[in-house]
Amino acid sequence: MAKKIILRILLVIGVVIVVLASNLAIFNVVANKISEGTPITDPPPPNTALLVIDIQGGTTGDASALEGLKEQSESLIKNVNELIERAHSEDQLVVYIRTEVVNPLLNILNNTMARGTDGAELDPRLLIHKGEVVVKRRKDPFIGTNLDEILTSHRIGTLVLTGLDAGECVRGATLAALNRGYRVAVVKEAVITNEAADKSDALEDLRNQGAAIANMN
Repeated sequence: MAKKIILRILLVIGVVIVVLASNLAIFNVVANKISEGTPITDPPPPNTALLVIDIQGGTTGDASALEGLKEQSESLIKNVNELIERAHSEDQLVVYIRTEVVNPLLNILNNTMARGTDGAELDPRLLIHKGEVVVKRRKDPFIGTNLDEILTSHRIGTLVLTGLDAGECVRGATLAALNRGYRVAVVKEAVITNEAADKSDALEDLRNQGAAIANMN
């Protein structure tokens, strides 16, 4: 009898593991998808927007388990805040993009960015000026959000990208924006990767994809 109970428990545990693994595999495929979108006008509209990507409690803040990002957060946020101030002074649009994880199975594995938690909110050290906030579920911030509409309504033709990770969500935003015909500049001092040594390769990849790599000046 005891042996049957143990076998049933092991079977249940095995099923749970398979379900979680399958869910994670599906999520990774879906999360990495990059949208084509509708091409913007040619030539692109005249205005510029600053995109601040995934600088939030679950990445750079106290809720983060990613030590590499936390260690780089002070200099990152200092530089991003300077760009936000500059954009504000020039009356340019600032779009704050943050990630929420709503899949309950994924939140069992890691709930640091679950909806309603501090990890899903913007890092409190960020300078918040008047702008737009976009909440995304995937690496591509255009999928399932109103980012297309926001940029179109403000007649945006150029995007300046900051935040993290240069090889992940910043890359997803870059590729999706290039697909739509935006001019894209990634600010070297205002993006990071979890492993700092990976940043140069990530920036080179973005350059090869068609983005300009700019500096703070």
